Amino acid sequence: MGPEPEPEPIDLSALDPSRDRSRWDRMIAQVADRSVEAARIWRTVVRRGTVGVVVAAAAALALWWSAPRNKPAPTAPDQAMASLDWALRDLGPDELLGIEAAGGRDAR
Repeated sequence: MGPEPEPEPIDLSALDPSRDRSRWDRMIAQVADRSVEAARIWRTVVRRGTVGVVVAAAAALALWWSAPRNKPAPTAPDQAMASLDWALRDLGPDELLGIEAAGGRDAR
């Protein structure tokens, strides 16, 4: 057996995009145009998103500031004093809790 013959080199020139110079330049220009358009769309989305976040934050602050203020819950010493007051002054549970009985004081 003798040496194997050299295989013929494969011609890849058909795959070379720069073979047709005008086509190659058009492809480059098309990619660049798409890139510019994508950047423009991204800027628009970010700009509108920023405006949306600012408007939502302003609305949240306005609602928070306009909310009615509730009295703070009584603290433990206040509750202890109320219970002590109830024990010492002979208050009924409805008076301690601030509940008005139906029919007034004589309804007991």
